[in-house]
Amino acid sequence: MGTAFLGPSPDGTCKAVFAVVTADGAIVQEHTLKGLDGLAHAGTVRPILGGRWDPPLDDVEPRFGVIMNPYNTKAPVVQQLFVSEPFHNTIAVINLVVFGTAPNQVFGLGSVSRISSDKLNLPVDLTPVKREVDDVKWASNTTLEEGSDFYVANRGDNTIVRMHQDGSVVEVRRVSIDSGSVPTDHVSLNGIATSTDGKTIYVTVTGHPSQIQGGVLAMPAF
Repeated sequence: MGTAFLGPSPDGTCKAVFAVVTADGAIVQEHTLKGLDGLAHAGTVRPILGGRWDPPLDDVEPRFGVIMNPYNTKAPVVQQLFVSEPFHNTIAVINLVVFGTAPNQVFGLGSVSRISSDKLNLPVDLTPVKREVDDVKWASNTTLEEGSDFYVANRGDNTIVRMHQDGSVVEVRRVSIDSGSVPTDHVSLNGIATSTDGKTIYVTVTGHPSQIQGGVLAMPAF
């Protein structure tokens, strides 16, 4: 229900590893050579299993937004995952460590904390304000640049929140559609991404079938 690229495996193979957050709040790591392995137990992230958005858009499946921070960590933590928890208006901060010895090293769970704010309203997705673009071998559009803020897409009130990594709010913007034929109260934010140069925000929206099926909007970064 949510994925992020972790980078090369710590086992020395340099094979890519992805974090996958499942609907019950567990996290698995997907190694492109060795397959799936557990990373964190169910409930580590507050589950979305069985959850639904409010009518009339309750036919859209909920999901997690996940981004990865390889910086600003202190040993033994090697990376962090930020995971939106839409039905609790929180963002889980998952600290990852490395377990085992070569060639059997894997990512494992360190500690978990949470960001909460009255500006979070069904936070459905996350994206870096500045994406790490120096090396495509270990970074992707889910990787934070060093010291970067991140954007939160709120499905509940169609706002985008810019946050520091400590959870403090920088700014909030409401998304509107420049079209008289598509009222904004008939669509809801469902995903968010930033361009490589950090100048443009892209959001996906879903709508009531009688009005609009969905779409992608582009807007200036802030």
